[in-house]
Amino acid sequence: MRAAIRPGFFGGNLPSLSTTQAKPIFTPSTNPNDVLVKVKSAAINPVDYKLPKFVAGPIFGLDFSGVVENVGESVTDFAIGDAVFGTTPTGSLADYTVVDTKRIAKFREEDWSFLEAAALPTAYVTSLQGLKVGKVSEGSSVLIIGASGGCGLAAVHLAKAMGADRIIAICSGKNAQLVTEAGATEVVYYNRNETLQAFFDENEGKIQCVYDAATGSRGSEEYTETSMSLLIPDSGEYVQLNGSTSVWVKGLMLKRLAQHQHLILTDMNTADLEEVLLSLKEINVKPLMNVMPFTEEGIKEGFDLLKSRRTKGKIVFDLS
Repeated sequence: MRAAIRPGFFGGNLPSLSTTQAKPIFTPSTNPNDVLVKVKSAAINPVDYKLPKFVAGPIFGLDFSGVVENVGESVTDFAIGDAVFGTTPTGSLADYTVVDTKRIAKFREEDWSFLEAAALPTAYVTSLQGLKVGKVSEGSSVLIIGASGGCGLAAVHLAKAMGADRIIAICSGKNAQLVTEAGATEVVYYNRNETLQAFFDENEGKIQCVYDAATGSRGSEEYTETSMSLLIPDSGEYVQLNGSTSVWVKGLMLKRLAQHQHLILTDMNTADLEEVLLSLKEINVKPLMNVMPFTEEGIKEGFDLLKSRRTKGKIVFDLS
């Protein structure tokens, strides 16, 4: 089968397209809780090029959509022929993948294309869980930093679906219209220092949730300290997707982040995938995508774009 492979033990930076990768072995008795999926589309995330082969496995990718071709003997909620989407720990940039049913959900092909469904899992489930940690609800104020990327746009969409009445997006000026059309009520340009500082000065103690998709992701971007000052006293929450090594150590190993500071690790599950579909349908929104062919050239272009950190929306490969 075709598959985008991590070269070498440590993975390297450039995936290579193999056409001779062995199809995963699947039998209903030895994979009782799994399904075998023919992948139709797959999306990539920054974690895909940051993790080495010995951690993430030989095949790139987490997010996918496809059609169930076989089911484990204990599987009751999925059947052969179902259109499904979710994440797979064995690599999504391949013609086939085997995945536990706890990590996937069904979708209606009348409502969603395979490309659209593949764009949803990591970005939208992460945003859903992060905004819930941020206690976002009807009438909330939400600041989304890095609002034009995959996770940022997902957070804008879902904050709107949750009923937030003040959705502030931090992004570049060229992406202002994009985030406004997605649901932002205000836009602050990160590359205009005086304007950005004025926003932080004027909004101390006024924001319920800061959803930070930028800190730790590129260069010297760091919003943690200034963001914490924006939180409504005693109830506001700062939710970050990335951070320095010390933040990861404090957050995951020591459990000693500051009060109201949260580092999000996505817990992929069927219920949240289904909630994402319902939330987006309620506000009549589809994910913004950059669709790439599943070729050597297409894979290189897609990963180069991802590494540039200037992507608008999600990068999705068409494997059909």
